[in-house]
Amino acid sequence: MGATGNLTFALGVVLLGLKRHDARLLEQADVIVYYQNMDETCRRALNNVLPCRFTEYHFPNMQNMQAHVLRDYGEMSFARYESFRYLKTYDFVLWLDADVLVQGDLSGLFTQIPHGIGFRREYYGETVRQSFTKDIPGFDMQQPHFNSGIMAASNQLPADKNQLSDWCYQKTAEIAEELYYPDQGILLLMCQHFGLTIDPLDEKYNCEARRSRRALSRAAIVHAVGHRKFWKYYYFDEWFQLYKEWVRKTGLPCSNHFPLLKRLGLLKFPLFQVAPNPTRYPIKFITYLLRACLRLRY
Repeated sequence: MGATGNLTFALGVVLLGLKRHDARLLEQADVIVYYQNMDETCRRALNNVLPCRFTEYHFPNMQNMQAHVLRDYGEMSFARYESFRYLKTYDFVLWLDADVLVQGDLSGLFTQIPHGIGFRREYYGETVRQSFTKDIPGFDMQQPHFNSGIMAASNQLPADKNQLSDWCYQKTAEIAEELYYPDQGILLLMCQHFGLTIDPLDEKYNCEARRSRRALSRAAIVHAVGHRKFWKYYYFDEWFQLYKEWVRKTGLPCSNHFPLLKRLGLLKFPLFQVAPNPTRYPIKFITYLLRACLRLRY
């Protein structure tokens, strides 16, 4: 996993979800966290939930990176490139974004990648072209599009593992001006370049938070993609209960500066620390409170 310090609470919720649902899996696993601008207090709090190995992430200098890429995705998006290096010493590596809710058993996920790498197919028949501002010469831009928020890989991958990581960084720098969904597009090009077959993961291991209740109820991982997060947009009861547990144990809440909530003195309560902006999204805010009062799961 990886995050900047202001998302420590989100990583904390991921770790609490893993601890609740995947205790047996964790007995065989190490948790590795890449970070930037995360102080010792935050790292200690995460380590108290589950033992973690922390690695400070240094992003290579990408000269021509589009402004929206670093604004909307941030440098930490590229930390997932490091995943392949661990396949020299681990049988499997699972990358999890910080905006996920682990609500089920993940052990079956690794049986779904016989060819060594897996992502969940994007919805609506999208193609690789969606990740770029224009076609990239030498690649099939009509290949299926996959979501990189959850990535599973195994040491069955035929290529040199360091070479996979290095190629991703080199290609990112080379076509920085053409990136739209940055790390996602590069990973899909990497699979083409090295002739890797992508195994499509079942939606239950990367179910978008906007999906139907039926899909969400069977999901092991719910993913709040884009700007619509579990904090400041959705109400998901299990995510919120884990967040309350995190705040109770650590005293490290989500930073919320919505003026109205601050003026009313509500930001001391976890429910309002992660609430939608009542000024910008009044209907969403009211719906959020109603769902919370009823403790609706989705």
